[in-house]
Amino acid sequence: MTDQSKTYSESLAERLREIMNILGLTVSGFAEFIGRDSSHIYGILNLNRPFSHALAEDIGKKLNVNGSKIFNLNVPVSQSIAKTESFHEFKKDKRNNPEYFSSTLTDRSIDLFISRILIKSPFLKEPRYLNEIELFVCTEYKKTFTNDQLSKALRYSVKKGVLVSEKRPIRLTNGNFGKRQVDVYWTE
Repeated sequence: MTDQSKTYSESLAERLREIMNILGLTVSGFAEFIGRDSSHIYGILNLNRPFSHALAEDIGKKLNVNGSKIFNLNVPVSQSIAKTESFHEFKKDKRNNPEYFSSTLTDRSIDLFISRILIKSPFLKEPRYLNEIELFVCTEYKKTFTNDQLSKALRYSVKKGVLVSEKRPIRLTNGNFGKRQVDVYWTE
């Protein structure tokens, strides 16, 4: 693959991501919507498979758009594609399949909740103890996790480089500090 065709393939893959984002669909949801296999979509997104004219036409038919406009990188993708009748029918028919919709990802995954929502909060700009984070998540986002779930997810976020942690003396309920060392978490 030449550099120019690779760049074009990357641009088309990015365009496909943009369409999926406008529709609010995951890869499996988008594949189901257009009647293709998820591996086909993943192949395009990972640049292992070409984005064919036939696929562009199939997408265009579903979204009431000329398929050639999907290939033309000079034509912006319209937000109105999310308002097509076929997409509304799909959303209505598949509303019980949360894995199809990107808006439900953070509801299903504590790791995604931390990496996409919690770290963007100014709350984690300074070091916080697990119990402080748990209380914040409960009051601000109305989400409850067990201490074990939350601490494992926070440690995983540290391992991924999303959060930073260090050991500090435990803060007791009376406000004093104990002898035991526990992790505190924050973003840099």
